[in-house]
Amino acid sequence: MLNNRIILKGNLTRDPEYKTVSDRDLVTFRVAVNESVGNGKEETIYLDVDGWGSHAAYSKNVDLVKGDRVIVDGRLRQRNWEDKDGNPRTSYSVLPSTFSKVVKPVAK
Repeated sequence: MLNNRIILKGNLTRDPEYKTVSDRDLVTFRVAVNESVGNGKEETIYLDVDGWGSHAAYSKNVDLVKGDRVIVDGRLRQRNWEDKDGNPRTSYSVLPSTFSKVVKPVAK
């Protein structure tokens, strides 16, 4: 049973960044998710995605770039820390179980 599951469909806000951390490949990118909230208004949220190992390899293989539409299925992760002034800070990111690039059909 999954108690912490999130599914996103949105667009990359910038090109992915690739790193190697402790001999593991990591890809990070931000997804903008738009949702209609009624009366012709839209709300946008931005979430960071941290993909390790095979997820980093996949994103390189499909050549993800800014503006690409993706579907991400994973879990939400919360990180807490103190900034340089001692103030508590919190950030959220998604650790994907799966994600894929949405490919537009070719017009005939």
